[in-house]
Amino acid sequence: MSQESHVEWTWQEAREHFSQVDPVFYRLCAVLDDPSESRPRTAFESLSHAIVGQQLSTKAAATIWGRFSALHGDVLSPTSVLEVSPERHRAVGISGQKHGYMQDLARHYLEDPASFDDVAGASNEDIIASWTRVKGLGRWTVQMHLIFQLRRPDVFAPDDLGIRRSMEAHLNMPKDAPRGVYEKRALIWGPFRSAACRFLWDALDNQPK
Repeated sequence: MSQESHVEWTWQEAREHFSQVDPVFYRLCAVLDDPSESRPRTAFESLSHAIVGQQLSTKAAATIWGRFSALHGDVLSPTSVLEVSPERHRAVGISGQKHGYMQDLARHYLEDPASFDDVAGASNEDIIASWTRVKGLGRWTVQMHLIFQLRRPDVFAPDDLGIRRSMEAHLNMPKDAPRGVYEKRALIWGPFRSAACRFLWDALDNQPK
């Protein structure tokens, strides 16, 4: 079993680590409350939610997700997604492209539910490699599930614009630096890089929903 898959951690442990390894970042964390815990979602619901929210504002995504959930009777399942036509999805704000993504997710899930639901022993990279075979699921999308739903302790998402902007604003980093610059700066936060991401989002009030 991967060590990263079952580590329990607390915000206090993360703060103490940051205080020891990165006093500059710790001063930012010290003025922030502990980030709120996310509402539990199944892997299928979480990934569907991420697809719906792609390239939308938080407010617009929440509105469309509410309509989408109501269409599916508030009990989302792969079968229900496959049974709904693109026209009915379009009527609640789901584009044809996103309809196709969710159909592909539903088919992958029905073919192998365990690869989504039984991942306690899988590493972060194994999960990312498996799930990004689904159309419309990129590395960032899977990382959001790892951080918010699986609560993996050491996930860093440098592709997230909010994280990069927060690092630039609060850690005196150059704007729009190469991806590796952000990754290198974050290495010192391990094994609590997920907590670091949450604090960085909160510092900008830009938490993914």
